Amino acid sequence: MREEAEKWFRQALEDLATAKDTITTGHYYASSFWAEQAAEKALKALLIEGGKIERTHDLNALLEIIKEEMGLSVEEIRIEVNKLTLHYTISRYPDAANTVPYSLYSKEDAEELVKKAEKVIEWVKRNLH
Repeated sequence: MREEAEKWFRQALEDLATAKDTITTGHYYASSFWAEQAAEKALKALLIEGGKIERTHDLNALLEIIKEEMGLSVEEIRIEVNKLTLHYTISRYPDAANTVPYSLYSKEDAEELVKKAEKVIEWVKRNLH
């Protein structure tokens, strides 16, 4: 694996650990953000391994690039990516959430998003060379 891709993947794993930790402290909105970040960094690690650098935070866009330019089947994680990508902004910004973000998230929401991030990370792991 390319050194840069490995760094991104290792950070994805750390972000996933942070998402889990913030569930235990009751900061479910933060857990949701870190779950999205874990998935985003894992997908970017895969792109970097393929020689591509993408600056978007849109997980759906990253998935399409992986599909089109790397020729990988992405359907296995499409639902997870669709669910996670929203939380990059709504988990942090009152104007994006139309309320204070912390009030939107429950423990169950955070746990569900962590599971989705885990699935994305496992998929990326299987596709990294």
